[in-house]
Amino acid sequence: MKVKICGITNREDAIWALNDGAHFIGVDFRKRSPRRVLPAEAKDWVPDLPTFASVVGIFDDEPSKLIATLAAEMNLKGVQLNGPQTPQRLRGLRQALAITECPPFIIKALAFPGPETLDDIPRWHDTIDYVLLCDPAETKPGHSPRPFDWALAAAAAAHGKPVFLGGGLTAENVREVAMKAQPFAVDVTSSIEKSTRHKSHAKMRAFIFNALLGR
Repeated sequence: MKVKICGITNREDAIWALNDGAHFIGVDFRKRSPRRVLPAEAKDWVPDLPTFASVVGIFDDEPSKLIATLAAEMNLKGVQLNGPQTPQRLRGLRQALAITECPPFIIKALAFPGPETLDDIPRWHDTIDYVLLCDPAETKPGHSPRPFDWALAAAAAAHGKPVFLGGGLTAENVREVAMKAQPFAVDVTSSIEKSTRHKSHAKMRAFIFNALLGR
């Protein structure tokens, strides 16, 4: 199982996460996000991260050409879409990403209130590589992570896409959740923060350690 540390806004937190064993680093480029990193700021540190770093850029519904350009400039290994896309639009994004030397994988984030979310997975078919099941409110300032039915999360992989699991995860519960749901990766943002734009290195280390115990 792998670990994605999301909402990284600065070089220091990124290096701490990588040194502690994170497999993916999420950098948020969405205009509405309190953890937004401006492209001009990101250019100062994201391309200089170690070559083994799998940096995932997070977007809403920005134009495909813009996403592809940023992916090439930042050497993004992955692109995560949180907005109201359609499969047709994501096929266009896939084509646009082909301009990069190593085209990034695509993660589609789906709000996860119940079984109806799982029924939506097959329609994305070949337009995505991974599904992220998450609580969409978790990116709001002051929001407490909201857990959901982990048994449903375990069933999501049967729909043919590896699952990133987010929402309600903490250092205290991630080991149990990982053992029950067996996702491809766990994804965490708010529960390891000391403030909205800065991670607690101790909480981040504890989360990664406990997550890897549950694999």
